[in-house]
This record gives sequence, structure tokens and C-alpha cells, in this order.
Amino acid sequence: MSEKDKDIAATNRLLEVIRGKGDLESSPVDREPPRQEGVEPEGPPIREKKKAPSSFSLFSSKTVGLDIGSHSVKCVQLEKRGMAAYRLLSVGVLEIAPEGINLEEDPRKAIISAIRKSIEGINLKRTPITTAIGGVSTAIRQIELPFMTEKELASAIKWEARNYIPFDINDVELDYQIINTSKASNKLDIILVSIIKDFVRYHLDLLREVPIDPQIIDVNPLALVNAVLFNEEIEKDEYVVLMDIGDKNTTLSVYSEEGQYFVRNIMISGNDFTDDIMRGNGLSYADAEKFKRNEDSVGLIETIKPSLDNLVREVRRSLTFYENQVKIKGFSKIFLTGGSAPLKGLDDYLSTELGLPVTILNPFSKIKVEKTSLLSPFGNDLCTLALAVGLAIRGVNG
Repeated sequence: MSEKDKDIAATNRLLEVIRGKGDLESSPVDREPPRQEGVEPEGPPIREKKKAPSSFSLFSSKTVGLDIGSHSVKCVQLEKRGMAAYRLLSVGVLEIAPEGINLEEDPRKAIISAIRKSIEGINLKRTPITTAIGGVSTAIRQIELPFMTEKELASAIKWEARNYIPFDINDVELDYQIINTSKASNKLDIILVSIIKDFVRYHLDLLREVPIDPQIIDVNPLALVNAVLFNEEIEKDEYVVLMDIGDKNTTLSVYSEEGQYFVRNIMISGNDFTDDIMRGNGLSYADAEKFKRNEDSVGLIETIKPSLDNLVREVRRSLTFYENQVKIKGFSKIFLTGGSAPLKGLDDYLSTELGLPVTILNPFSKIKVEKTSLLSPFGNDLCTLALAVGLAIRGVNG
């Protein structure tokens, strides 16, 4: 096993919250969910991890990461050869609402159609698929509780969680992972994940209509950190920041192998940049989107500055809060992902304003790409595939 794989394996306790004992996975509805003592089962079942079909080989396995976004569906198929070598097999990206289609009329139909087209040619019976849920429907917290046995924790976690999650406890699917146990200090370190039930049901309903039975349903921030860890060299004592700037919200994550894991959803995003362009330049929504994506657009940063400065302010506030809580002295770098990450000049502006090196993540930097034509259509937008790559890596290692 390479040093990179060892590092990733060492952090799995933290990053893969919904693996092992607490996998949130889809499966046939006629199966009964396992019961935890003192907790009544609610909503879609939480499953034991599925075993890969016997035809899969440890040294040659294929997997698919499926990112169902608000504007497009992205599908990445990888093959793992040996212990550390990955090869890109296929990429599928489909717009959910191409120009001229009104999503408000029948959004489910458009999303399902995009999913089906994105996975065309993939043998679903022999290739496990990993998907994810993210955005404001999820909350991830690293918490500290008094030491207790696993049986006691299973009974107590629902009641303890009320103090940490921003949702009504009865409205969420709840899962957790013990990442550190210390009898000496009488403490448990736990990663707590909550997902609003309605979003889980909606996600599973979409997949069943395709039909897809995913091997794993992950959460976006953890899958993105998986993509960063695989493709970038991060020292043990580094604190790195990941900004996923999507269309509807920006997810800010702080990762350190030794520190506290932190996630915050910021409600400033690519749609706000588009609104700035519409107002500033008197453009329609479609023309504003084209202006935003055009590499030759002059004055883009200045045009979106109202929303961009609000975003910078919230990021500063979040990072200052983290520094004060964890008692650290600064961060080493920022990685950008998401649909708005490649905007011309955005990385330089964020680096100047936040005082940190900013890198637009290339999720294929450590993945073998034999057919360059697979990625050539994306140009500088490879970072938009980071979530799908992180999910595919999770599917192989999960």
C-alpha cells in the first residue's frame, strides 16, 4: 500500500461517517431496518453495507460516482487496478434544464432523463454506484460526549444530537461515527451527520425511477474531501479549507488529520453572482450565465463584487470562529470546487482577500486518463467533476 493510500485509510474514521455501522444506503423497500435500542426507526432505512458482487476483483474493480446537482448530472466511472492506481473509464455530464426547457413544469422528469443519459453504456448490474446528498438539507458536526459504551451511545445519541443539529430531531435521518475514544479523559469524539428525511426520500425516489439501486449514499462535503485527499499532498499538521461554490449555496469545509472537522453551508453562491451580472449589465438570466462563463468577460469580478464580498465576509467569520475554537494559528491553503470555481479571476481575488494560497482542484491529477478526449470538453472546468470523482473513489474503497 502506498503512503497516499495509508494516509487516506488513516482518515477514514473521520471522513466516512456513513460507512460501517452507520451506512445510509438505499435497498429494496421490503427489507426491515435494524433497530437501535431506545430509538424507533423512522423514514428510509439505514442499511448494512452491501457486499460487492463476487465477480469484482480486489485488483480490478469498477465504480461510478453520480453527482445529481441543481443544474446538471455528472457521472464519473473509474477502475481501480492494484492498491493505488485508478483509471478513468468514462465521464457523462447532462444538463437538467437545457435552454428552452422550463424546469418548473416537470422537474422530476427532467432530472430522471438527465440521470439516464449520463449513465448510458454503464453495466449497472456489475458496477456499484455511489451518490450523495448535500446543501442545506444536511448538517455535519464533530462533537464531544462523556465516555459511554456503544450500546449506551446508540440509545443516547438521538437526545444528545438535539443540542447540535439545526433541524427538528424528528425531521432528520441521524447517523454517527466514533472517531476517538479515551477512557482516560472520559470523552468520546463523534462525527454526527443529519439529513432531512424529505430530501432522502426525494433522492431515493428519483433513483428508483431510473432505476438505480445505489451501493452507498454519501454526503457531499465528505466525498469532496475524499477527492482532495486522493489528489493532493496534505501534511499531517496542515489545516486546509475546501470551498465548494455551487449554484445554490457554498459549502465551506475545514480538514485536518489531527484537528476538528468543520462544515458550514453559506447561502451565497453562483446564482447570486448571476443576479449581480443581470443587475449590473442589464442582461437576461441566460445572457448573464453566458457572461459569467465566458473566459473573455471583462470586469467579471468587479460586476459580481457585491455578492463576492458578502461571501468573503462569511468565510472570514467562519475561519476565525474555527481558529478560536480549535486554538490554531492559521490555515495552509484553500481548494476550490463547484460550478463557480473556474470563474475568471475568482481564485486570485479570494487569495488576495483571504490571505491564503487558492488552488482550483483538479480531481484527475492522480488518476490515469488514457483517453484525453474524455476530459477535453471540460477545459478549465474539471473541478466541477470533483464530487463525482470523490464518490467514485468512495465506491471502490467503501
